[in-house]
Amino acid sequence: MSAQPVIIKEIFDAPIDKLWFALTNKEAFDKWYFDIDKFEPIVGFEFQFYGGSYLHRCKIVEIDTNQKIAYTWKYPIYEGDSLVTFELKEIEDILGNQTQLILTHEGVETFPPDDPNFSRTSFEAGWNEITRISLKNYIEGNLNEESKVE
Repeated sequence: MSAQPVIIKEIFDAPIDKLWFALTNKEAFDKWYFDIDKFEPIVGFEFQFYGGSYLHRCKIVEIDTNQKIAYTWKYPIYEGDSLVTFELKEIEDILGNQTQLILTHEGVETFPPDDPNFSRTSFEAGWNEITRISLKNYIEGNLNEESKVE
């Protein structure tokens, strides 16, 4: 049986550049993602953060401005290598600009199978919460706040 990546698709009521900013800006991360000391959206940049009690180490491997960012996702004291990719696609409709986010997390099956925190179900739940709740609230709530100021 071949391993299937975790894939989350979500549509945001926001232009693509707002979503790109949220995916590539350290100050934005602090509001919806993880607390990261430093982040630069350039290939080869390495960053780390704690998610729960797990240290995550990541390295950016691909950047295509306003379209895609991909980085490795590892845990230094556990076996396994994975890749997280965020892809953005602009959707134009009569209501205004929307953006589709496609998050793909490949390689989750390479992590320790005996730890339920590394199960496919755990990754799906985590990414669903991060994208469909935290990021969505940040993006759409942030836009609403900005529109009040203007």
